[in-house]
Amino acid sequence: MCRENMVTGMEVDHASLEAASSRVCEPCIYGKHTRGPFPSTGHKAVKPLGLIHLDVCGPMPETSLGGSRYVTTLLDDCTGFSTVAFTETKDMVAKKVKTMIEALENITGRRVKEEKRNKLQPVSRKGVLVGYEQGRQYRILFDDVIGIHSAVKFDETVVGGSHEDSDDDPEEVTEEAGGVPPPGGGGGTLANTGMELGTAEVNRGASTSGSQMAVPQRHRGMPPTQFPRTQNAEQLHEGGGGPSTGEGGQAQQQDGDGDTPMQDRRYPLRERKRLIEWRHEPNGRVTFGRINAAIIEEVPEPATYQEATNGPNAEEWRRAMDEEITVQLTNGTWELAKPPPGARILPCRWVYKIKRAEDGGIERFKARLVAKGYEQRAGIDYGEVFAPTSRFASLRTLLAVAAVKGMQIHQLDVSTAFLNGELEEELWMEQPPGYESADPEQACRLLRSIYGLKQAPHCWYVKLVTELDKLGFKPSKSDPALFIKRDEKEIVYLLIHVDDFLTTSSDEELIKKVKAAIGEVFKIRDLGEAKVFLGMEISRGVNGEVKLSQQHYIEALLQRHQLVDAKPRTTPLPPGSRVLPAEDGDTELADSTKYRALIGELNYLATSTRPDIAQAMSVLARFMEKPSKAHMGLALGVLRYLAGTKDIGLCFGGGRELTMAGYSDSDWAGDPATRRSTTGYVFTLGGAAISWNSQLQRTVAASSSVEAEYQATSAAVREALWLRKLAGELGLGSDAIEIRTDSQGAMSLGNNPITSARSKHIDIQHHLVRERVSRREVALSYCSTEDMVADVLTKALGEIKFKKCIKAMGLAK
Repeated sequence: MCRENMVTGMEVDHASLEAASSRVCEPCIYGKHTRGPFPSTGHKAVKPLGLIHLDVCGPMPETSLGGSRYVTTLLDDCTGFSTVAFTETKDMVAKKVKTMIEALENITGRRVKEEKRNKLQPVSRKGVLVGYEQGRQYRILFDDVIGIHSAVKFDETVVGGSHEDSDDDPEEVTEEAGGVPPPGGGGGTLANTGMELGTAEVNRGASTSGSQMAVPQRHRGMPPTQFPRTQNAEQLHEGGGGPSTGEGGQAQQQDGDGDTPMQDRRYPLRERKRLIEWRHEPNGRVTFGRINAAIIEEVPEPATYQEATNGPNAEEWRRAMDEEITVQLTNGTWELAKPPPGARILPCRWVYKIKRAEDGGIERFKARLVAKGYEQRAGIDYGEVFAPTSRFASLRTLLAVAAVKGMQIHQLDVSTAFLNGELEEELWMEQPPGYESADPEQACRLLRSIYGLKQAPHCWYVKLVTELDKLGFKPSKSDPALFIKRDEKEIVYLLIHVDDFLTTSSDEELIKKVKAAIGEVFKIRDLGEAKVFLGMEISRGVNGEVKLSQQHYIEALLQRHQLVDAKPRTTPLPPGSRVLPAEDGDTELADSTKYRALIGELNYLATSTRPDIAQAMSVLARFMEKPSKAHMGLALGVLRYLAGTKDIGLCFGGGRELTMAGYSDSDWAGDPATRRSTTGYVFTLGGAAISWNSQLQRTVAASSSVEAEYQATSAAVREALWLRKLAGELGLGSDAIEIRTDSQGAMSLGNNPITSARSKHIDIQHHLVRERVSRREVALSYCSTEDMVADVLTKALGEIKFKKCIKAMGLAK
């Protein structure tokens, strides 16, 4: 007060005053202490769930609406993610903690040691610290909760009710304000315009099981802006998340309502590595897909044996390798022996893969011992190498038939399929890393095929065909990876993609018999009804409809390219856009490696379940050699479109008929660089697309649009001939397939042997159309441009026409 001239009438020695102000008043410190400091933990976890902190608070002065008086918090040391649960009595805490930990373990795919889970004592256990770390967390939680309750004069019983656990699924955790998205996505519903109670100003994630809030009637009209709340959230990743920085290294923050100044925060944000804004879903919850996408990025797949055995999941990878070695020894794949002088010994390595479940979570860890077959010599170490795999069009056609006919769809896979093949050549391989014998001069003499060998796929397919033939299955002539078994009453279809099998039949008991018979020959895993096949999600509706989609794959892409919160686009490419190649000397070039990787990821979608992006990918794939930043921006724009449509897929059945129809179209001279036209065609069956293509034509259509349309029709006819053969083998008959075009001239050329100055130069290969029309294998009909479904495969359309076309292709939620 004297320093600020607030006191008069006193003589002050300013030097003594400054010396006194620099001293520490110990009585004041002791008077303000709540308790003595706890010792430091000494280390910080570097992986999620590597170290968690637990604490229990209670009994509370009032009982909550759900009858709870104790609150338990769990805090992850690495990410800062926290979750809260409530119990009626203290003796229920141990069971609740176990449930919380198991839920987090199941979702993240990480495991606490078995002894860590079972010894849930109130003091401490290995991997879990209790009591020391959570004081600040409780003050953070309850300061805001009590402050809000005081401001709106809530009854005290609502304090627990705002985060009350009501025996919901422990995986149903809602996202609290501004923290790490919790590993789950369900929870209770919010009442009218009331706000969730939480830590709106705190840079830590928080969640509860079954978060609900009761809002007294007199407060239900209160505008939500009276409860400032941020929407920033940290990403779960190695070593914790952190704020992104803008110019000058300043962290970029965005408040939910914009009226909470940064300097007014009671708890300053800690500096972290990266921060990502997580937008809320319409119901205020974080979906499982976003969390699973983060998990996919967070759990690494090691590249070497050393990485696997020294990494965070060493125990799981070691178990997977043990299983692989056991299978190979049991199967008699190789034996240890001393190779003859001069023998060529192939090196080998371990390959590691995490297999995902339907929801994107970890199903199991897989390890494969593979030979380095690229060192084999053609004609000496191997001969024939070909082995067919199923076409996506075959899969979609089979699903359409199953949906309309109400057939059962089951799935199985063969464990270590390539180890069943029989070798004709004498081959030697070095001993597996980590499993070497005491005699270093020994090597593995291969008795059967092994992964990595050039001939391994061929050996497996030959063995498979032989065994399936004994069971009565015959390969299809249209697709050698489709096997068909007919008896007097029923038909069973078996679609093969290496070691993944999809089987359909109207008789579920017959399917079970087939799986049992295959299981007697090979070691299989019966996966029951088909859920995920080749990364595509298969789901059935209440009326038997079949939906084929890739939502989890899209979510993983969005996470990988940091577009989870990007504003969605309504179309893949801007309407009417014409993309030019980069010019010589252009300095605005993109990283070609990253561009190719992104195009490859999107192409998988375009060829499997998303014909709506096929035209965009056909255009962007033309610039793989020299992509510009503009090309990269357009490719990321396709991802932004997928962000808003990730839940749509091909929907078969639902009362549709098994009548195949084709649409053919072209965009004359649409490519601005080469002036070549784009071919687009699509075939539908059972209400959705089963085959489509968007491709630049090989030659320039010089005379008119009729020539371009005729070339497109020729491509559609070639695909129709194959589909007609496949449909006949699936019992759909062999009637002529109708192909619709919006060009009267192209239809006349196909139906009549017209020769004129403007058509006589057309390549002979395109007159295949006339021949097949005359044989009544295909039929051409006219379709107005307004109703031309294939238009979406030739050019970038506006939103209204685009949505009409993709609806006609069966893309829906």
